[in-house]
Amino acid sequence: MTVCRKIFLLMAMLLHIAYVKAAVLPVMPYPQQCSIGQEPVSFPTQLKWQSAGPDQQMQARLAAHWQQFATSGKAKGQPALVTLILLDKDNRLAKEYAGSSLDSIGQEGYVLVVNTKDRFIAANTETGLFYGLQTLKQLTRGGWHTDVSIVDWPAYSRRVIFDDISRGPISTVPYIKKQIARMAELKINYLSFYIEHVVQPLSHPDFAPANGKLTIAQIKELSAYAANYHMQLIGSFQSFGHFEKILSLPQYHAMGESSSLISPRDPKARKFLADVIGELCGAFSAPWFNVNCDETFGLGKGRSKAYVDSVGVAKFYADHLKFLYDVIKQHGKQMMMWGDIALQHEDVLDMLPKDVIYLTWEYGDQPNFDAWTKPFAKRGLQFMVCAGILNSYRMFPDMAMAKANINGFFRQGKQDGATGAFTTIWDDGGAYLFDADWYGVYMTADRSWNLDTAQNASFDQRYETTAYQTSNGQYVKALFKLMELRALPLTYNLNDQLWQQEILPANGKKLILNNTSATAALALVEQAESDIAAAAPRSHAADIAALQFAISQYKLMITTRLLLAGMVTEYTTATALMPANPQQASVKILACADTLQALTKRYQAAAACFKKAWLQENQPYWLNVVLEPYEKKSAALAQLEGQLRQAAAQHKLPDITTTHLNIMVTDRSYFRNWMLCGPLPVKQYGDVPDFLYTPDKTDKKTPSPGDFIRYAGKIYNWQKFPSMNGGIIDLDEKYHYKGGAAITYAYCQIKTDSAATVTAYLDAGVRTLVYCNGVACGEIPGGGEQRLSLPLKAGVNHILLKMGNAQQQPWYFTFRLEDDIAITNHKHKYQLNAKSTRYEVD
Repeated sequence: MTVCRKIFLLMAMLLHIAYVKAAVLPVMPYPQQCSIGQEPVSFPTQLKWQSAGPDQQMQARLAAHWQQFATSGKAKGQPALVTLILLDKDNRLAKEYAGSSLDSIGQEGYVLVVNTKDRFIAANTETGLFYGLQTLKQLTRGGWHTDVSIVDWPAYSRRVIFDDISRGPISTVPYIKKQIARMAELKINYLSFYIEHVVQPLSHPDFAPANGKLTIAQIKELSAYAANYHMQLIGSFQSFGHFEKILSLPQYHAMGESSSLISPRDPKARKFLADVIGELCGAFSAPWFNVNCDETFGLGKGRSKAYVDSVGVAKFYADHLKFLYDVIKQHGKQMMMWGDIALQHEDVLDMLPKDVIYLTWEYGDQPNFDAWTKPFAKRGLQFMVCAGILNSYRMFPDMAMAKANINGFFRQGKQDGATGAFTTIWDDGGAYLFDADWYGVYMTADRSWNLDTAQNASFDQRYETTAYQTSNGQYVKALFKLMELRALPLTYNLNDQLWQQEILPANGKKLILNNTSATAALALVEQAESDIAAAAPRSHAADIAALQFAISQYKLMITTRLLLAGMVTEYTTATALMPANPQQASVKILACADTLQALTKRYQAAAACFKKAWLQENQPYWLNVVLEPYEKKSAALAQLEGQLRQAAAQHKLPDITTTHLNIMVTDRSYFRNWMLCGPLPVKQYGDVPDFLYTPDKTDKKTPSPGDFIRYAGKIYNWQKFPSMNGGIIDLDEKYHYKGGAAITYAYCQIKTDSAATVTAYLDAGVRTLVYCNGVACGEIPGGGEQRLSLPLKAGVNHILLKMGNAQQQPWYFTFRLEDDIAITNHKHKYQLNAKSTRYEVD
């Protein structure tokens, strides 16, 4: 009997250990310490409150937050009594459960205990009690039913979400309030916005878009609302670069150092910045203000070039930041700034005041983040690590990259002394819904609070429970099935060029259609479509709708490409049939027309769906730009449909090259992305400037987006150029140049793991010179595709084309490499035969 009893007790103990080990609290972020029991305990939605320390006003505020939750769903269980304890009044009960860990909870931590004997939340502050309340809310909503003791505190005291509202979507005030409430449940304590021009200060009310802005009064309203959720709003205004939107207005044009930089030495520019920043400092509630000043493209090449040459770029930049620092300090705030330019010119770090907070950013999956942390850490400077949830120029945010980036950067940041975890959500490209970003927001909330990797594996389960009150895993399954598109050539890196591409050429034009991997992509999309259809959310259904829309948009694009490729074949077959069997040929053509009509309706329905979703989040600003691709595609399809119906009725098919079906279907990869600079005027046709990238012989740097050159008394910008027709770079259409003899430069990079000489094929309408790594390697006279050899070194190779125009000759080019080379690209950066997949950050 004794032996049996011992075996029974041992088995019970092992079962209990296994239960505790397997049990995962449905909580986000996950607590630092928790003890999970097996004793059944109720978690009712209706609670009664008693205080041990909090005054009546504090208890009422906390009870009101709980009541919002309790009345949002069906009541369950009998009401229970919960005690709210401020530890400076009484810490005996909390100490009994927390032990020495009680010393770790600080200003935001808490102790939460729920069992048959005790039910309380204890903290040093109201904020700690509020965060304990959020955990209790999640346990209740998640159906937790056994005793639990939690001791919790944040890894980072500053946990920031930074939302881009200047490159397209600008949220409505009601939607921002929803963001605040939802983020606060995740214990995010700061929210900020990327602001270039979408605020309306009283001193300068004329630069904000009429249909997309935040007024000073609205910002104050949001700051007050956030305070109720123990959150502060960090002020922000772009104060050096990325200033093109304001400078494009006639009344502000003279303030420019260049077309995109405000002039640091212009008195009117300085007053403008002081006025605007001053008002914003008074409206945003946090003790810091972010002047941005990142990506100052063309720094030192603008109207102050002579001065910059005399003092140096670092001093020129630092002096402007000192001016901004003084403005911020006058308003009782501490200055934040992005760290990228200071990292490029490290002298800047030694020139600025020591209490500047640097926001050091990197959004990729890196082996380590030394380059972004060590320069600040070794000087003892304050810095926050800035991870990213990247929408930029993508069809959907790359959550696989975001997960790796957030995990790695936050861990190293903490090790190296970062004072905050700052997560950016960028919207370059402008066609995005914030409801697509929440997986990343929950991820950053989890990791900025708790850096322990033990619960990484449970994240997806906890995400679905806390976000959607489901446990079926279907949202995450669909999301990461969609992420598999990153690896396919057609959908590489989730790039939005697939959507921006023209689907049909204009009359007299040609389009290249490469459907390599389209069938594989469609299979992934259809699986994701099936997965998300089974998601069945009980809350936040808009998140599911945003993912469903992205999946359906991919399906529409890929299906369109496959149908159009088939239509080219059908048209060719019908053309051959027409002389002998016009009736059969017309049947084929009418079937194509019916397909086009159905496609048009699908694009129109997609546009209506997206417009509805946009306006549920955002102000009308930029919506017309976002809807333009839908309208253009619908119009092109309808136009081709009409063309085909007319041809079928007349039993006469025009040559395909004269129609909107002039599509070259191929499996060859043409280089679609370049950087262009021009047109540069020359004395006569055939002349070629002797400089490589810039006339400035002291500047040996290869071009980057935003760089510009001075040539013949004018400024010419290097601009990113994506071909919209599959790889035909139509310079006539881009420039509409009527100024006589000229030349354009085209630049790209080719990276290869090992040195090799590869065959390139260049088709240009005019004489073109080709350079590889600064050395001339070929010249073609124009008029048809011609071969040339590129001697590539291991690593990055710099390819430059110098292409003059000619009278009565089309100005265009196409460029490709030999067929057996596998090519991927991110913008104008191409990779050959990559041994491992490397996804690029924008």
